[in-house]
Amino acid sequence: MTLLELLVAMTVLSIGMLGAMIMILTGIQSNTRNKTDSAAVVLDQEILEKFATLPAYPKTGFVVINDCALTAGGANAHEASLVQAAGPAGAGATLYTAATAPLPSQVGDIDWTQPTPALATSAAQGYAMRYRMCNGDLYEVRWNVMEVNPNPLSRDSMLTVSSRQLAAQGSNNGLLFAPPTTLHTLIEN
Repeated sequence: MTLLELLVAMTVLSIGMLGAMIMILTGIQSNTRNKTDSAAVVLDQEILEKFATLPAYPKTGFVVINDCALTAGGANAHEASLVQAAGPAGAGATLYTAATAPLPSQVGDIDWTQPTPALATSAAQGYAMRYRMCNGDLYEVRWNVMEVNPNPLSRDSMLTVSSRQLAAQGSNNGLLFAPPTTLHTLIEN
């Protein structure tokens, strides 16, 4: 009888331990996703601030954004294009419209189902880049610059920046689902 009670107690304890292990693994996964999302938001914010702090915006040409690729030949520099276009399409990455957005709240966000715009590299201007973080993670960043108000006295531009993780350092597994983060800002001249 004592052995039977011991067997039942060990079975209940094993089931409880498996449940606790699942909770621990879910917590680790959630923590990793939060870290990834936070890094993407910081990256989006860096690009927004780089564009918004330029004097006399909008401009033609590009601004250089450096990442942590740290390779020879300046491969860590990206020539981020500043050129804008009139709405509703703007210049750069394709935006969701009322007809194409999966949710009404996504109208004006970057449409990640569309092909990647020209990549900004150390030798070419573009509206997207493969940004290497200092911890080795790789993110794809896309942006769109749209003229909202063409009045020469007060020109307003809408800058939309979106990024998502492509690869994690030290992982041989592909990312199954990496939701993009998107930020918008109005830049007034």
